[in-house]
Amino acid sequence: MTLPALIQKQQKTVLVTRLKKTYTVLNQQIMRAQLDNGPYDTWPKGGNIVVEEYFNTYFKPYFNGVQLCETAISCGYKSKYPWKNLSGKTLGWSIESSTTRTLFQLNNGTTVFMPRNTTDAQGRPSYYGSGMVYVDINGTQSPNILGRDVFLFQIDTKKGILPLCYEKDENYINSNCNMNSTGNENCCTAKIISDGWEIRDDYPW
Repeated sequence: MTLPALIQKQQKTVLVTRLKKTYTVLNQQIMRAQLDNGPYDTWPKGGNIVVEEYFNTYFKPYFNGVQLCETAISCGYKSKYPWKNLSGKTLGWSIESSTTRTLFQLNNGTTVFMPRNTTDAQGRPSYYGSGMVYVDINGTQSPNILGRDVFLFQIDTKKGILPLCYEKDENYINSNCNMNSTGNENCCTAKIISDGWEIRDDYPW
């Protein structure tokens, strides 16, 4: 095996190890928060609660050393649009804490960004209903690329944190984990988990 291939193999191993650990930590804490505060889908939505109160009630008590970031820059990013997809296109998600979004950082540098259980103009749950969660497993460190160090989960009120697309079939997951996948529908987290916590040769890299 050539040196570049060995380096890439090591990078993939480190990525999967950290992703799995982050998944476990988030899942445990979200389940604890729901035990104390009720199901996630009953938590205050969007502008019905200020960001600081939302964070202090539902997240801060359950993570050691966690801190809220009012802006992406205060969290250590150089821009409020720091993430790209695998093809290099900047994702149009402004990762800042506002009336409907929350950005916070764990004590190991992992960044968690989530739309706050919001509803659309008709009052219907939006962002996939049970809450989309972006996780940058190494925080502000490079490459800040969806599918490489940024991964998508969603909160299920009964099952906790699950990979986005967890309910989809294999063909759907594979077709939505590619170089052009956006931040709205990216199944790369589900692909890694469904492949047995491995990054296989058909994974876009």
